[in-house]
Amino acid sequence: MSLPNEMTPEDCRLVATVTRAFHCANKIGEGETFVFDHRGILLTGESSANLCIGMICKLQPVLMMAQDRLAEGLHPIGGYAHFDCFDTGIDHGGTGKVYVEMSLVDGRTGQTVPKPE
Repeated sequence: MSLPNEMTPEDCRLVATVTRAFHCANKIGEGETFVFDHRGILLTGESSANLCIGMICKLQPVLMMAQDRLAEGLHPIGGYAHFDCFDTGIDHGGTGKVYVEMSLVDGRTGQTVPKPE
């Protein structure tokens, strides 16, 4: 499960795409993205979603795991790719809920890099 030969960690963009959102207090909508570089730094100029600390905090462990995998030359997205925000959801006393799916995108081409099988 390694990176394509021509791709370096610096080329990697870790993208959390919103797959479902409802009643989000930060007005995050379906299809929006949080884009991170290979070090886990949020790239605000490449992201389309409003900043949400509750979502960023939930993604922090997967970003650390991605860094470790990249250091080993592996595809940074492991077996887990789906995450949700900290809000409990309107049905449990919260305000809403946002779900994302992580993917690897080649920063040079903008193309999604599928996980090798």
